[in-house]
Amino acid sequence: MVRVVSDSLQGVLRFPVDVGAAVPIPQTAFIDSRKQYDSMTLIRHLAENYCSGHLKVLGVTNKDLCTPILTYVFGEAYMGGRSAVVSCHRLYRGPEGDPVSTDLFLNRVVKVALHEIGHTFNVPHCQTGRCVMRASNSIKELDEKLNYLCDYCELFLFEAVTEAMKRPKD
Repeated sequence: MVRVVSDSLQGVLRFPVDVGAAVPIPQTAFIDSRKQYDSMTLIRHLAENYCSGHLKVLGVTNKDLCTPILTYVFGEAYMGGRSAVVSCHRLYRGPEGDPVSTDLFLNRVVKVALHEIGHTFNVPHCQTGRCVMRASNSIKELDEKLNYLCDYCELFLFEAVTEAMKRPKD
């Protein structure tokens, strides 16, 4: 799954994507009362501990993610941030809870990864049809999106990536 995500990101971003070793999730991200992990804590942790020498870092987990104001999230990123996180936890099942095919699962993970990495390059939510940068608050909305960007978002991302590649990585 990680290889499919990295290959897809590499194809869209047009630069090499490395796959790093698995890293532990900090227990400080766990919200006991919700039995979920705070996605914002995770992206801060990735940014503070794993971004050095990398343009962006994407964490992929099977843990269920949430934010203080959202019941769950498929992924999270700060606009213009250095890191993002994707949760596979809710992507294995259909709207009725039934298991989905491997192809559909992988397609969902790629969509969420592209969407969140897009945010790290300051690409905002899109209102154009089925663009991957369109917000999705349910599995149904996620499934309706395509796994690529509309022309406008692709241009926006290309310009942001070009600028980011010119800057030195710290």
